[in-house]
Amino acid sequence: MKLEMGETPMQPCNRRIVVRTILLLSAPIWCVNAAAETILVSYASLGTAYMDRVVAIEKGYFREEGLKVEVVRAGGGVATPALLSGQLHFSTSAGAALSAAIRGGPLKIVYTHLSKPTYKLVSNKPEIKTVKDLVGKKVAISTFGDTGHLAVLLALKKYGIPSSSVLFIMVGTNEARAATFKAGFVDATPLAHRDFVLLGQSGGHMLVDMAKEIQMVWNGVAVSNKLLAENPLLVERFLRAVVKGREYARRYKERTVAIVAKFDPSPREVIAMDYDAGLASMTEEGWVSDEVLKEEVATRAELIKLSQPPDASKLYDYSIVKKVYSELKASGWSPSL
Repeated sequence: MKLEMGETPMQPCNRRIVVRTILLLSAPIWCVNAAAETILVSYASLGTAYMDRVVAIEKGYFREEGLKVEVVRAGGGVATPALLSGQLHFSTSAGAALSAAIRGGPLKIVYTHLSKPTYKLVSNKPEIKTVKDLVGKKVAISTFGDTGHLAVLLALKKYGIPSSSVLFIMVGTNEARAATFKAGFVDATPLAHRDFVLLGQSGGHMLVDMAKEIQMVWNGVAVSNKLLAENPLLVERFLRAVVKGREYARRYKERTVAIVAKFDPSPREVIAMDYDAGLASMTEEGWVSDEVLKEEVATRAELIKLSQPPDASKLYDYSIVKKVYSELKASGWSPSL
């Protein structure tokens, strides 16, 4: 598979930033088939959280659907405006897209890959023994409204603890969050599996295992309402390839780890550990229940102080991924090595 760099940047017009051009410059692009229909898809990373889509490219499932995927490396803060403006076909930063949809952005979640966040809420202070001991304490997060922050909010809500009773400290990056926690500047933080590798014995003690306590739209795919209305077949083709990649990844650990390792420089054992965590976090067939989505929408609305959150059912459309799974089952399809 060939990796190509983006095109020469275009000149800004009236100081308007051409998001697509800048995004393409910042990332390698996968070219699958020059004769296929080109689609632009944003990825925050090419790690195991995205193994369904990475495998779909590597195994040629997109090519089978007549699609050429240009991978745009961008987090949700950049990808969501690009999706809204039509400069992307799909965004894999589903959480950020959901937040935008809650604010009125014409976007929908069409697929949820992971719903059980693999964070553990941990403390390094011996006097903090349960999550209820966090009242009046400091919790480190990377950025306001990110998945770690939202996971903590959902956990607090489950235990009946007002979010206003906890002081959230935003530190900017995952690395800074782990370092802040290790230095003892905060009382707790959500840590992912690879964070524990980094921290070692400084990982603290667990207060809440998020994967066992909550669900959320953690990782998936978002599209614009316009694309969904005007070209549902394109969405279906994209999701069929993704679902095939997902089912391959679900069955073949070693092959999937090897594929992800081509694009993730992490040690192989860390990727394998992330694979196991991702497998445990997978939704059964690419969607979450109405109840889960309703709770998340309410929590995100509270986070941005929106008094009247929108009807959660208007922010997602899982009909296509349900159709894809149903048809693949009916046809007897299964992934092969």
